[in-house]
Amino acid sequence: MVVSSPPGHKLIVETPLSLLALTRHHVEAHEENWFARCRADYLRAFPLSLLETVRLALLLLLVGPRTNPVFTLLTMLGWCAVMAMQRSVRHKEARREFDEKRALKYRVSVIRLRAAWWACALLAALLIAPEASMDGLIALGVAMMVIDGISAMSVPHLGLAASASGAAAVSVGLLSRTGWDGAAVAVTVWVMTCFMHWSLYNLYYMFATRRIRTRRLSQSNETIQLLLNQYDDEGSDWLYEIGSKFQIWHPSQRFADACGRKPEELEGLSLIELLGDVPEAADLRALFDEGRAFRNVVVPIRVDGVEHWWSLNGRPILREGQTIGWRGFIADITVAKRAEAKVAFMAHYDVLTQLPNRTLFNATLDRAFHRTALDGSIGLLYVDLDHFKAINDGHGHAVGDKVLVEISRRLEEVVRPRDMIARLGGDEFVILMTDLDSPAAGLAIAERVLGAVGNAIEIDGQIMPIGASIGAAFAPTDGQTGDELLRAADLAMYNAKSRGRRGISVFDPDMQVQMQERRALELDLRAAIVRGELELHYQPLLDINRGVTAGYEALLRWNHATRGTVSPDVFIPIAEETGVIVEIGEWVIRTALAEAAGWPEDLTVAVNMSPAQMKDGNLLSVVVSALAQSGVTPNRLELEITENLLMQESEEVLATLHKIRALGVKIALDDFGTGYSSLNYLRSFPFDKIKIDRCFVSELAEREDCQAIVRSVISLANELKMTTTAEGVEFGEQLEKLRKDGCDQAQGFLYSRAVPAGELEFKPGQKRAVNE
Repeated sequence: MVVSSPPGHKLIVETPLSLLALTRHHVEAHEENWFARCRADYLRAFPLSLLETVRLALLLLLVGPRTNPVFTLLTMLGWCAVMAMQRSVRHKEARREFDEKRALKYRVSVIRLRAAWWACALLAALLIAPEASMDGLIALGVAMMVIDGISAMSVPHLGLAASASGAAAVSVGLLSRTGWDGAAVAVTVWVMTCFMHWSLYNLYYMFATRRIRTRRLSQSNETIQLLLNQYDDEGSDWLYEIGSKFQIWHPSQRFADACGRKPEELEGLSLIELLGDVPEAADLRALFDEGRAFRNVVVPIRVDGVEHWWSLNGRPILREGQTIGWRGFIADITVAKRAEAKVAFMAHYDVLTQLPNRTLFNATLDRAFHRTALDGSIGLLYVDLDHFKAINDGHGHAVGDKVLVEISRRLEEVVRPRDMIARLGGDEFVILMTDLDSPAAGLAIAERVLGAVGNAIEIDGQIMPIGASIGAAFAPTDGQTGDELLRAADLAMYNAKSRGRRGISVFDPDMQVQMQERRALELDLRAAIVRGELELHYQPLLDINRGVTAGYEALLRWNHATRGTVSPDVFIPIAEETGVIVEIGEWVIRTALAEAAGWPEDLTVAVNMSPAQMKDGNLLSVVVSALAQSGVTPNRLELEITENLLMQESEEVLATLHKIRALGVKIALDDFGTGYSSLNYLRSFPFDKIKIDRCFVSELAEREDCQAIVRSVISLANELKMTTTAEGVEFGEQLEKLRKDGCDQAQGFLYSRAVPAGELEFKPGQKRAVNE
């Protein structure tokens, strides 16, 4: 027989004996002492001493004390032994001399002794008792069979043995006295023993399973209650109970704290009223009315004037099929909701300026096109700040951020309330204007924007000049969709920059053509090195005092396969903006040094450096590699940088320049006097050469101020032990004045234009004639 056990623990195992399986229960190791105590407690519950005394008295009464004094004496001795052992066990249990399993073991020993004493006494009584007492003795024996079995039910095998020993005593004594005439009674006694077997084992099964299940259920309830108490007291959530009218039952302290009230104030208060007059409260009430369980229902609630968010879960409390209330738990998800709101804000707004970002702007622009008839009522202004990078790099990103915030404030002051201002990124802003009466109205707003942005900004006591290049486009003339209109405004903005900045440019279809042309040029420029279309021309540097060539400046030229010669003023800015200048710059350095390797040793070669090259981390390794490959000594190479480059990345650039100069390469400051902080740069870096800009040289013969500036620069360079080179020398008068003022070198058309390397003629030690 196989009896299944409840989930979680095995109570009974498979056995070939049908009833034996009922006595086998799975008890965990830590439960063994407890289960032994349960079985021993059952044995202790019976008044065994009273039982022994009563049946001894009945036995002696039926047999007759005088019938057999020996029997009486032995029976009394057996009774005394049983009573003494029972007393000893009780005494030891009271003194806690052994654990529960040992206590059970001793009580089992008492039962064995009792069973043996009773079986012997009963058998002897049946053999010697008067005939008239036989029926009484049989009745007493059968009764004791039942009592012994039931009293020892918690040790079922022993209980069955005690009952069977009584049955054996009755049947043997009866058959010995009456022969086969007592066979019917003997069989009946054994049949009764079989039923005792079934009863004892089933009673034990019920006893054991009830105790084990009750214990484990109690432990589970205690654990659950402990977890619930801890959950309610320490957790971020709390339990709630409400009645059928939504009245709050037994609010916990955690619940009261979350509501900012006392528990007694919440008792009986309607949960719906507690939430207040919000749409979510009505939705929650509808869920209660439906009578079904729900999860994660989010409702807002104001606690001490601050908005919080709760997430409710609940199940109905049913009684006789009727909902009498609700029970569940509430989680405060305020932090999560605020984080969610912040993420949503960050997804659609610029964190720095609090303006809409590109995502929100594009969505709004698309909606504007869907909702507004394309009758010219939509306009876009693309605003790009002028010289913002110089501010950001020269004064730090923190100052740059403050400038952007101030610009945002100014833009909001000059546009209409219904216009949308968005920051697309960096220093680029866009203004969406709807319901315009005409493009002229949009241009009027652009003028106000230009004026507002054009005023200098004071940040932390520093005055910073700023301006804007604005591109304007209007639908439907300039675009049938939002993307087209934005592209048109972007092109117009670039046109404004190309025309000198600080201005407004209205989109014209020709701009699209120019942009396509520029993009085509950009693609061709990327392939120019591979195609071999780039070439270096060299303009001589005249040593004014000796009248000979001191070196050459390498100037880049582009011979396009179909366009012909492309002006550096056209392709250099494109190369700078796209980053191709880094690759081109490396080619220039390697090519210039490779060609200079075939020149006389006294001639230098100068190469112009772009800001993008200086930012490239590989510049130092490129210079070292090119010098090694060409074999040119480092002191024959000059790298020319501009003041604007130092303004953009002063610390990084200076560190790189120091490393290059340490190789022996000379560093020249180009276009000196046209930047913001020339003298400061002369102090911060030991330049080898200063190049006087052509704007001072071109009017040197006519203007006294130019003469004064040039003399001052030459004098300053001499004091700092720097070489001076004048650019743009075209006339002999200019050269004479430079020679008189002490200038070291001259460069310009007076001496020679830039020519390809193959046209250079070298006559070492011989002066070259100067073209008058």
